Amino acid sequence: MTTTAINYPRIVPREEWLKARLDLLEREKELTRARDQTNTARRELPMVLVEQEYIFDGPDGPKSLVDLFDGRLQLFVYHFMWHWDKGQPLDNPCPGCAGWADQVARGHFNSLHSRNTTLALISRAPLTKILTFKKRMGWTIPWYSSFRNSFNYDYHVSFDVSVAPVVYNYRTPEQHESAGTSYYLQGEQPFDLPGISCFLRKGDEVYHTYSSYGRGCETVGGGYYFLDLTALGRQEDWELPKGRSVGDGLPPRPDLSPYPDEYPS
Repeated sequence: MTTTAINYPRIVPREEWLKARLDLLEREKELTRARDQTNTARRELPMVLVEQEYIFDGPDGPKSLVDLFDGRLQLFVYHFMWHWDKGQPLDNPCPGCAGWADQVARGHFNSLHSRNTTLALISRAPLTKILTFKKRMGWTIPWYSSFRNSFNYDYHVSFDVSVAPVVYNYRTPEQHESAGTSYYLQGEQPFDLPGISCFLRKGDEVYHTYSSYGRGCETVGGGYYFLDLTALGRQEDWELPKGRSVGDGLPPRPDLSPYPDEYPS
């Protein structure tokens, strides 16, 4: 493995490293305090009654939105993006979504369930497509189909201007254009994008409390946050300092986001 072209961090004595690390620690503490304040503000958000009657397809038959809570007080939904072509669902979903789901599908449930929270995946694909891919991955995580309802469009993770106005991450296409993020909405409609939504139950009433999209989905964990603590980071072109991504001294590798069963052993 040839790595001499990598833009390595500076080599310094331990004392100089410790001083730099302590300076960074102060910034990390500021970030932690800011995150705590942001989390408090998130918990203080008001909530909206969900009045639409959604019916989802699951392996055990049709389920209402209340059913997806599985008897608990909260429901955390990952809007699992599916791949489409000319209005038809393909056999496979988004590999990035699959990578995230693979990291939580084998754990996390005990800590969530003990806090009255259910985690579920919802995709616009037909249930038959979902079950085939789920079996391939060997997952037991709850995964439901919204193919026969408007859930994905109502929560702004599916896009077809003939069905509903296009809004993603709380921005219209014009606002994305102005912000330099128009790449989100490029492609032939209809198509899906990822997101997360949180719901709270009061008896049989369901309330929507929170949704996040785009890179906001990273906040629920996964390998990215581990990589963010390392010197080479995520090894993506947009990161600084330059010279630490694939092609800048790092050896070639497979696609950044293969399906979980396609990583080399």
